[in-house]
Formats: sequence, C-alpha cells, structure tokens
Amino acid sequence: MRRAIALALLRATRDPVAAVEQSPGLVIIQIDGLGHGNFQKAVARGYLPFLSGLIASGSHSMHRWRCGLPADTPPVQAGIMWGDADGIPGFYWWDRESSRRIASSNPAHMRAFEGRIAARHPTNGLLNGGSSYSNTMSGGARHRILTIAGSDPRWFAPGQGMVRALALVALNPGRTIRFIGDAFWEVLQEAEDRVWVTLKRRPRLFEGMFPLVRVLFNVLARDVITAGTRLDMLRSVPIIYTCYIGYDVVGHHSGPLSRNSLRTLKGIDRSIKALVETGTTTSRPYRFVILSDHGMSPAVPVAEAFATDFDQWCHDQWQERSVAKVPPTSIDRQRVGMVETSRSPSGQTPRLGTTWLRTWGRIGAWALELGTSGAIRLGERILDEHSPSRDQGIVVISCGPLAQIWLRSATEPVHRHVIEARCAGFVDAVLNHPAVDFVMVRSDDRLQVIGRNGEVTLRPLPAVPDHSQPMPNVVEQVIGTNPLAHLDEPEVSAVQLARLGAMNATGDVICFGASLVPASPKDSVPGSLRQAHFWSFERQLGTHATLSGDQAYPFLITPSDLEVNVSNVIEASQLHDVLVALAPGRAGRLKREADRVDERGATC
Repeated sequence: MRRAIALALLRATRDPVAAVEQSPGLVIIQIDGLGHGNFQKAVARGYLPFLSGLIASGSHSMHRWRCGLPADTPPVQAGIMWGDADGIPGFYWWDRESSRRIASSNPAHMRAFEGRIAARHPTNGLLNGGSSYSNTMSGGARHRILTIAGSDPRWFAPGQGMVRALALVALNPGRTIRFIGDAFWEVLQEAEDRVWVTLKRRPRLFEGMFPLVRVLFNVLARDVITAGTRLDMLRSVPIIYTCYIGYDVVGHHSGPLSRNSLRTLKGIDRSIKALVETGTTTSRPYRFVILSDHGMSPAVPVAEAFATDFDQWCHDQWQERSVAKVPPTSIDRQRVGMVETSRSPSGQTPRLGTTWLRTWGRIGAWALELGTSGAIRLGERILDEHSPSRDQGIVVISCGPLAQIWLRSATEPVHRHVIEARCAGFVDAVLNHPAVDFVMVRSDDRLQVIGRNGEVTLRPLPAVPDHSQPMPNVVEQVIGTNPLAHLDEPEVSAVQLARLGAMNATGDVICFGASLVPASPKDSVPGSLRQAHFWSFERQLGTHATLSGDQAYPFLITPSDLEVNVSNVIEASQLHDVLVALAPGRAGRLKREADRVDERGATC
C-alpha cells in the first residue's frame, strides 16, 4: 500500500529524475547538535541501536571532525554546503549595513545572506540539482522543503514539497495511527520529565508550550522529512541533505545528556534505518553519510546565577560607567523561565527573547511554507528588529556561550582604542565578568585575545580559507599566560579565532563563555553530574557556539569503502570538499575496488 501511494504521488506531482548515469547518489543525514563524545555515550546507553550496528558491522566508519567557529548551525551549514561562511557569525548577529538584528530563523534574512554566498561561488552549491529537507541553508538545492533560506520569495508560491510529504504521511493509515501514538508519547515524556526534575530540584527551563514543540519537531517534522526523503530516493534524486533537529531542540531545553534529550535519538535512529532500507530497493544506488553540524555542552544560564543578565549588565556598564565590575550573584536562584524580559533603556535594542526565536521562528517559517511563501513579507514586520536610530550605545547579541558586542553607531569594524575612547575600561570590565573566559578585540591590523592573566596577538586569516595550504601559525606574541592554553587544542583554536576575527560581520568585542564544574548536584544539568559546564549567555541548559568541549567536535559516519580523511579538518568549509568528492559525478576514491557496490547499489 505504501508503494502504491508513493507511486501515485510520484506521478501526480513530479516526473522521476532520469538517472542516466547509474553513479551512486548521496544521502547526507544530519543529526543536529549531537557531538562525537555524546554520540558515543548515547550508543553505550542503547539509544542508537541501528547506527551502532552500522558501525559495528564494518560497512561504515566513524570519524571526529572540527566544525570551527562559531559552532552553530547557520555558519556550519554554510561552510558544508558552499565552502564559505563569511558574513554569518552566529545564529543571531547585528548587521551594520542595515542597522538591524539578524535572526537565522527568519527566512528573509537567510535567503539574502545565502544569496550573497551563492553569488561569490555560483557553482559551489553542494546540493545543486538535489533536495534539502529541514535545513537552515539550501546549498543550491532544486527542491527545498522546510528549509529556512530556501523559502520562495514570490508572493504566491505554495509549498508543494511539504504538502506532498504531508500527503504521503497522511495517506498511510498505519503511519497516521503511529503519529497519534508518538505524539501522545512525546507529551507523556515531557510531563514525566517535568515531575522528575521538580522533585529532584534539578535545573529546568520552564516553557509552557514545549510539549507542542516536541510534537512538531520530534514527530511531525521527523515523519515529514523522512517520507519526503524516501520519495526523492524513489525518484532517483542525485543528492539529498536531510536534517533531524529534535535532539538539538530538546538538548537546549533539558541538557545534552539528559534522558529527556537522549530519548529523542531513538526516533531519529528508526528514521535513519527506514532511509537506509529504502536505499536497498531504489533503482539508483545510494551512499549514506551521517553527520552532525556541531555538538552540545551542558550549560548554566548567566541569567540564573547573577542578579542581572549579561546583556543588561553590559548596557549598564557602557551607559553609567559606575556599575560594579563584578556583577552580584543572585540571592534567590529561581529556575529560569523561557520568556525573556524585554528591557529598553536608552540605547538598548528592543528585542524578542532569543530562545523564542530559535524555536517558534522556525516553526513560523515552516507554517508559511504550507501556505504561500509571500506571507513571509508580512511576517518580516514581526520578526525584523530595526534600530530606530544610530546613537552612541552598544548592541549585545548572545548565541549560547558566545556573546558579541557592536558599537551601534559604527558602519565598519571598530578597534579597541576606539572602544576605550568611548568608554574607558569597558573591555576590562567585560573580561572581569565571572562568566567570561576571554575576549577578542581588533587592534590595528591584528587581533588581541585577552584573558585575565595574559593575552595573545593573532594574525588575521582571510575569511574565505585556502584549503590547499597547511594549517598556518597565527600566533605572533604571547604576554603573560596564554589565554588559550587551557583549551583542548590551543593551536587549532588560535587558527579558528583568527578566521572568525577576520570576518567583518563579527562584533567589536567578542566574549567567550567560561567553563565550570557545578559544586552541587542541584546545580548540575541532568545527565551531566561532575562534568564541565559552560556559562550560557542565553537561557539554555545545553549550549554550543564556542571552543572546546563536545560542542566543538561533531561526528561523521561514511561508507568504509570510501577513502575519507578529516583529521586535518578544522572548520566546516573544509568538509565541503570532502562531501563534494562523494557526490554523484565526483565520486571519491575507493580503497577496495573489489568491494564496489553491486548492481542494486546496497551500500549499507
């Protein structure tokens, strides 16, 4: 029955893609937010039975790679899909040219910024001629379903791709019944987790609508993109990039190793199994690559531990110049609510809560795709956050453990001496905040990474890397204790910082969150007792964007018969070359010619 429905939809919607060359197609599957270390822990606890079996069978090999800075989905996907992430310094940032705050959950914003990258590299799109499901970037895909940057800019362009996938799910009675059961189970799990953490008095983010978010991301979106991907495989689409984001969403909410988060991986694991099994029945053989864009580390929200959140404290320091240089801790440490208070003192940017935008902004983009994409223009009036005027204040925008500060009046990157002339001692005051590990500022034609006990001067690197060259040495001078010495890979981190600092879009002061080990179990994120946590400038219990820890090291699973080496990859744009080599027509070298796929192309 499923095959009959698929065939009917196939004929009613699009013609099959002619596979003139029977070169293997490529299906790239992303598990958003699952780092290499947490992947191994999830396997050990039995949450990824199919993927662990795939690796154990020897058919696929697992690798650890480095995603670079910022360790966040928009820049990482831009690097993977285009080989260039210049101009995208995080999930949110301040655009000097338009004087507005950019949100990666806004389709209009992402469409414009991906357009700039595509104009620089018109033939680089990894997904040219292929399909994109549930991504931030489209990679030049012909078919873009639930893809933020892929939303059609025309006024009346119905989201046919999503409607088709929804129809495939709805017309399968068994799948519909299972959807109802899965939705009920998601709500039940969320209720059980709320009771458990309340009784144990563990950290918790309160968000009243989160059960609905779980159903949308972990059940509906997962089923839709799985159905759409299988349909495209039946159509012999040459390359498909599918992203499952449920783990990342719940990980921010409950912690990356909490039982609440790990249980989402079982559903993702089943979906990947369905895709691989479909690959054994398609007319075109397919190779499967499974990866993550970044990892995730347990976090302590700054807003929970201190009397003032980081954004407000920076604004107070800039405007009043008389605030205590070490912020007072909160006497009554209440659990953090997801609704952020919007303060609007003179010079501060009116803003919506960032956590709201991460989830509901994306849901809104998906809803717009179901109707007419032109409605996005109306939505821009709600999602856009224009500055009413340029003044002498600052803009503080946080992405997890990475906070960037811009001078609102500046139209170009500002150097340290200009900042000090506007507000003497501001950089030192920010550095002395207990949640800040070190800061990076521009100084003449160099970058200064400043810690509490020393600083290091870096030589900036071109924002668009030359991958043919070996990893350069960017450290020019160290005064006192090197603030990067305690990181997992100081030399690699220095190169990543030099690349980030060379990007004109980054802030004038870039703050990196410090790590800590909570002294009490009641302050530890569920599942992460006695592990290093990071201070998060957003309200999160799982965070990513900065250096070191699981957040900096994603995983990559590739067919074992392909020669793949990612040991020298230190940023996502380098992985672009690796995946392009596996794409149809540009196949990578085989280590064992005798083990080539058979005529049916069953590579798994």
